[in-house]
Amino acid sequence: MTRQVIWTKAVLEAFIIEGNLNPRQEYIIRSRAQGLSIVEQAAHLNLSVDQVNKDIATLKRIYDITQKTSKILPERKPNKKELYK
Repeated sequence: MTRQVIWTKAVLEAFIIEGNLNPRQEYIIRSRAQGLSIVEQAAHLNLSVDQVNKDIATLKRIYDITQKTSKILPERKPNKKELYK
């Protein structure tokens, strides 16, 4: 992921609610936060890896839009090193 977020329970729940995610998007973001790979997600959802990647790209756009008005969601960082500063 080019820009990253530390997914705490509060951040995850806020994004799901404030982003108004559908059940598939919610599953993808929760399972990504738990560490499932894209291949594992695709298998569980009976989708192609390409479709899961498209859904992740959509989630990133939703996050960026939602983050602008959220009091909880942090800005996505440019890389892993920046996450812990």
